[in-house]
Amino acid sequence: MAAADSGLAHLEKDLVFFDCEMTGGDLDRHDIIEIGAVRSRLPELSVVAELSLKVEPRTTRGANQTSLRIAGYSAKDWKSAVSMQEALSQLGEFAAGGIFVGWATYNDLLFVQAAVARLGMENFAGDAYVELQDWAQQRLHLALTPGLQRVANQLKIVRDEEHSAIEDALVTYEVFRMLWRYDSEEIDRILPSLDWNSYADLTGPIEVSDAQATARRLELARYIMVGTGRDELLARRGGFRRG
Repeated sequence: MAAADSGLAHLEKDLVFFDCEMTGGDLDRHDIIEIGAVRSRLPELSVVAELSLKVEPRTTRGANQTSLRIAGYSAKDWKSAVSMQEALSQLGEFAAGGIFVGWATYNDLLFVQAAVARLGMENFAGDAYVELQDWAQQRLHLALTPGLQRVANQLKIVRDEEHSAIEDALVTYEVFRMLWRYDSEEIDRILPSLDWNSYADLTGPIEVSDAQATARRLELARYIMVGTGRDELLARRGGFRRG
């Protein structure tokens, strides 16, 4: 993990919240079938752009049926899916100059990097990413690594549609907004008062002072992970403990 001071430069970049859906968990046999991404920037965290792509897999033979069901995959709905090369080209262009932010980001980046290597494309993931899952775990005092839905429920973040890559990217973005809006003491204080109507009141512009923004950046910099190579990401994946 990068030291806080060396990580601050990364936070001057746009933040690219992203999520991928796959046909399973095996890097060699399974493929990305959907990509969702949301581009934003500190400190206001307004949405700059969104990207949502269905991606044509090499095959669905040997796919994990639970993964397909969760992604809502069907041959009919994926009839107009783009090729993997086109999808990665669009993601690379969308994310250019930014830093990826995700939930268990190492897993999505492993599949992106595996596909990039298979296609002989240039790596566009950069050398660092923000692991929001770790920040949320620390802020919410959770003993084990939490799932995105668990944290979204705790923060009373309303999902707008069924599970999809773009929806998970948007929920990841909304979790980030909540952690950025409040410091540690504030979020502990407001959590018990949140209900499912609170979300609508918190979707407006985020106003933080310069001092608050600096403090949040210093805190967030601790969750910038340096190293996006296959071995580094696999090591991170191997340490995952679900809560």
